[in-house]
Formats: sequence, C-alpha cells, structure tokens
Amino acid sequence: MNTVFELIGMGSKKYGGFERYIVEEARQLIDKGCKLVVIFDREPLTKGYIEDLNSYGAEYIILPQNSVKKFIKGFIKLLKKYQPNVVHTNFSSNVFIALPLARLYGVKRTIATEHCFPVLNSLKLRLLYQWISFSSNNIIAVSKRSCESIKHGIFFRKNRVNALYLGIKDFHYDKMESTSHYGINKNKVAIMNVAYHNPIKGVDVLLNAVHILVHKIGLNNFTVYQIGGGQTGKDTEFLYNMAKSLKIEEYIVWMGLQNNVPEILSAGDIYVQPSRSEGIPLSIMEASLASLPTVATTVGGNPEVVQQDFNGILVAPDSPQELAEAMEQLIIDVELRNNMGKNARQLAKEKFSLEKQVELLITKYYKIQK
Repeated sequence: MNTVFELIGMGSKKYGGFERYIVEEARQLIDKGCKLVVIFDREPLTKGYIEDLNSYGAEYIILPQNSVKKFIKGFIKLLKKYQPNVVHTNFSSNVFIALPLARLYGVKRTIATEHCFPVLNSLKLRLLYQWISFSSNNIIAVSKRSCESIKHGIFFRKNRVNALYLGIKDFHYDKMESTSHYGINKNKVAIMNVAYHNPIKGVDVLLNAVHILVHKIGLNNFTVYQIGGGQTGKDTEFLYNMAKSLKIEEYIVWMGLQNNVPEILSAGDIYVQPSRSEGIPLSIMEASLASLPTVATTVGGNPEVVQQDFNGILVAPDSPQELAEAMEQLIIDVELRNNMGKNARQLAKEKFSLEKQVELLITKYYKIQK
C-alpha cells in the first residue's frame, strides 16, 4: 500500500478547518488504496479529530520538532519503516531538514505547503525558500498572493511554486437553533471573529474598532463573539485587560477555543477578520458558507475570499477607524448584509470546496490516481 506522510508542526488544540482538511485527505487517500500517516509535533487535544483519522485508516505519530538532532533521528526511523511515496510538510519548523532527508531516502514526491504570507525581505529568507524549492517537487502556497511573493523571492525553479486553495466542507445549521444553543443574543447584531490571541490576528484592532463604534459613533445594538484562545496566556490576558480599559466588556463575549465553529458562525450576522498578515483564512470561508458578509483587511489572500462590495468590505490593516466604519455600515443596513451573505455562500461553494481542493492536491501534486 502506498503511504503518504503529513508532517504537521503545530499543536492541534481544536478540531477546526485545517484538521477537517487532513481528515478529508485521509478519506480520499484510503479510497485510492493509500494510507495517510500524520506526524504531529505534539499530541492533538481533540479526540474527535483522531477518531475520524482512524476511521479512514490513518495512523498518527508524535515526533517533537524542538530538538533538531532528535527529530532527524526519529524521522529517519520513520522513513525506513514506512518507506512513504509522498512527504508533505505543513507548519513544520524543520521543513528545511525533512524534505532533503526524504529525498535522500528515496521518497518520490516531496511537497511543502506555505500557510502564512511569506515576506522574503532578506537574503537569508530568500535562500531558505530557495533551498525548499531544490529539495521539493512543489511548494504550495494557499493563496495567489502568497504564491507571487515566493516566486518573487526565490531565484530559480519558480515553476515549482503553485497556488492551491484550502477548502471547507459545506454545512447548514438552522440559525435559530444555533442562536438558542449558544446563547447568542437575538436582539442584537451578532458579530463573529475567529482568531488565536496572537498580535498577527489583530484582535486588538477589533477591540479598538468596537470602542469607536460604542463611544464615538454611538452604536450599541451589537455584540462581538470572539472564538479562539491564546497560544500563551499573556496574549489572552492582554486582550481581556484591553477590553476592560476601553470600557467595552459588555460588548465582547469571549468564547474560547471551539470545535464547532461552523455551527456557532451560523448564529451570526457579520464576520470580521482584522488580521495584520494572512495566507488565506479558513475562517472566512467558513463564515461565507454560513452566509455571513465579511469585513476583512487587505492582507495576504483575504481579497481572494472577500470581493469588495460583493460579499464583504475590505479595509486597511491596523486601521480601527476603517474597520469600525465598515462594521457600522453592515450593522445598520440589514438588506446589504443579507445580500452580501447570499453572495458569500455562493462564492465559497464554487471556489473553496473541500472535496475538490483535496482531490486536486492528491491527483495533481501527489500524482496518486485511483
């Protein structure tokens, strides 16, 4: 049986869009007579994720990446044991080591996916990405803008860099049932945000925008439901204290990490993505399938999901004033947000189908046919 390694260098604290992408990969691979082996940097925290992987014949292995020496030793053992046909890296801090090792041990297809927006503004970074292009068959960028940035930064083998969107499985939840189940205030406009408590996600910009809406514009008929948690406790504490100091605590509901984001989004009215940098956010795709218009910054792949005045509004990053004005527009105009929400769902179904995007990954880049 052919074997595919997915090397994932991040902690799976929730069962979110990326985790569902990996499960769909396992499903399609087993259907083609292949086995997926997922190599995690640390133990996933969601049992449902692992159970779903196992249900499609996938294995999972823990191989920490914090020690280069131990990683090399452990990865070589796995390469010898499984003799994979494909090695694919995601969020891996040791991608520069893993891919050359895979090639050295006879792996036919080596692939690296870049999920963040790469800014190759130094010779060192350009050389590191060049090294990836030499040791892989393909570098996959999750947005066209990320793809362009990598191609601009490297010197040779630019044709090995391609864009391939991630995808989201379609869903439908009854809005009233979701509203009741999660305690969403149906008398106020529900504004959703899904983001880790990391400065790059711009949750602090959102809080400043809420302050402007409440204390300068005078709007009070909305609540922000923030879904996510801190990679460090300090980031979360900072945001909580910031909301208090801005006197907007009553307008923010901190929902923490959630495994059922699509269902929660289905209870919303507006989605906001105030990021300072992005590859392409699965959360906007999920919000779009939930028929929510999106206010997003113009960074990374955001404009590839949000089309100005069609399914949302684009604003400059780090601009609470612009963010507040766009939110105000959608809070006030019910017809506008409903029309944009319908457009959002249709666009997401056409452009970001989970099944279709995973199939492209397997057939085009893994070169595995049934």
